[in-house]
Amino acid sequence: MDQKKTTIRNVLEQNTANMIFYEDSFAKTSFFTNEISNWKIPIFYLDFDLQYTGFIKSGITKEMKNLTLLCPENGSLREGLKSIIANITNERSLIIIDSLNGLFNVFEGQNDTGRLVNSFLMLLVSAANHTKSTIMVGILSKLNEDRWVLYNTGRAVIDNKHFTKIQLTKKENNTLATLLNSDNSSKKELIL
Repeated sequence: MDQKKTTIRNVLEQNTANMIFYEDSFAKTSFFTNEISNWKIPIFYLDFDLQYTGFIKSGITKEMKNLTLLCPENGSLREGLKSIIANITNERSLIIIDSLNGLFNVFEGQNDTGRLVNSFLMLLVSAANHTKSTIMVGILSKLNEDRWVLYNTGRAVIDNKHFTKIQLTKKENNTLATLLNSDNSSKKELIL
């Protein structure tokens, strides 16, 4: 593994789509909370597991003026998606999908759930490319025979050579981020 440290922001800005793999939801929320404070551009946070929303409502996390928090429920995903696309095609933004597992749950019971989720993500990536916006997708997952799978279902995670892959791990009270190669091996540690 390359010992030269790289900032997470530099890595995230290199590709439009960034997959953030984690096994500890508090590490993920800590990571997103820390990252959000570093971005001054508009931020759209799709909170499917409601953990981040809970942190804001309880006062643990400070609400930011450049953050639009969306909790897609009861059919509001379509309107939220339209609003995000309208904004990110005109202005560079940060989009956080927290989490891919929760997005799958929204479509649970529908035919071709995987295709719907993939289409949703590709639509966002396509719109984001126009303004060099950044998308982060949190994924509660584990490696299974060198492939990332969703923790709760075992469903394979989308894999594309154009996606940046970052693995979050918890060590003592610290969250560590590791940039991964396309084969999921460790490439380098990132500075949070």
